[in-house]
Order: sequence, then structure tokens, then C-alpha cells
Amino acid sequence: MTITMTVSNVVALSEDVWALKMAPHEIRHFGQVPQALGKRSVLLLTSCNFDPHTNELRFPLGAAVPLNIGTTNSVVALLVEGEAVHLCEGDELVAASAGPGDRAFLAMARSELSRETALAAESLLAGVRARSPGDLKRGKSRNFSETPDNFWYAIIQPRIDEISVTVRGDVSHFANVSNLEIKDDRGNTRFKVRSAGDIDEALKLILHAIRRP
Repeated sequence: MTITMTVSNVVALSEDVWALKMAPHEIRHFGQVPQALGKRSVLLLTSCNFDPHTNELRFPLGAAVPLNIGTTNSVVALLVEGEAVHLCEGDELVAASAGPGDRAFLAMARSELSRETALAAESLLAGVRARSPGDLKRGKSRNFSETPDNFWYAIIQPRIDEISVTVRGDVSHFANVSNLEIKDDRGNTRFKVRSAGDIDEALKLILHAIRRP
């Protein structure tokens, strides 16, 4: 018998990304939680159904994989259809189907950033891959650009323990999209990711980036 969870008052942030309310202790019902950082919890869903008329999100109990447990009832849920997520050395989470560029990005994040920021990098990449298959390409120094369409790229910055993200589109294109501070980057838009608490706002910006036809 499959147990199905139903969550009400869910807000669709973008396609396959939702904001919902769930107590931290309820997140633990979905399995081992590898990290407890920031205010927001993060769930990956391998299967779900969202009804935009009732704002209800339904998913099998076994389809939820907790990435982070926060200190508040605020949760961001990401749909990752058909991709297994597993624990590996150090209890970090990576997608089983991650390409070589994605793996290089995660490896560098773990080796050069603090644990909190490295885990934020993993959650950020998992959220992007839930919506947009692809692979990062290592550039000069610590730069990683999205392929095949470079609508976002990231720079690992160990000296200040941050990830700088640039998305395609000028600052006006991203006005009122996210609560994160944004800046002009030669006609595109740049922002910072520092912790798990930045992930849902960062995903709003990345998923709003201009794509090539």
C-alpha cells in the first residue's frame, strides 16, 4: 500500500518548484536529513502532482528526499523526475546522473568552500537540474558555465566563501523576481549564494533567466 502525502496552501514558484509549509520535525519523517542549516527546509520529489486550482501538492511518501532541515516551517520542494538521489562519502548529496562538469563543480565546492556553502552549492545545482537537464563546463580558474545553453554560470569564491552566479538578462528583467540583491554584470545580472537559506530565491532568478530559442 502506497502512502500519499497531501500538502495544502502550496505556492508555485516556477515549473516544478514550490513553496510550502511543513514543521521541521515532519521533514524527518521522509528519512535521514544530511544537514540542518538556515531557516528553510529543502525537499527533492521524484514524483508528485500539483493541482493549481486547489493549491494542493500530492506525492508518495517514498518519493520525498530531504536535503536540508531548517529552523522554520518554510520549505522549498523540487521535482526531479526519474533521477535517483543518493548519499555518498561525507554524506553529501549528488545526482546519480550528474555529468563530469557538475561533478567537478561539486568537488571544487567541497574542497574550497565551507561545509555550509558547499552544501548550498549542491542544493542549488540539484534545483537547477530538477528543471533543466544539462552539464556545467569548467572554464578558467573557478568558473563553471551551463551547457548546452549558457543561461547561467557560477564562480566559486573561496576567499569570501561565496558562490557568484550570473544569469542571462539585464537587471530590469529580474526586477521583483527574488529577494536576493542583484547587480549588473556587463548587461547580465549577478548575485551571491552563501547558504541554504538563499537557495529558493536563487532558483527563482536562475529559472527566470533568458534562454536561447
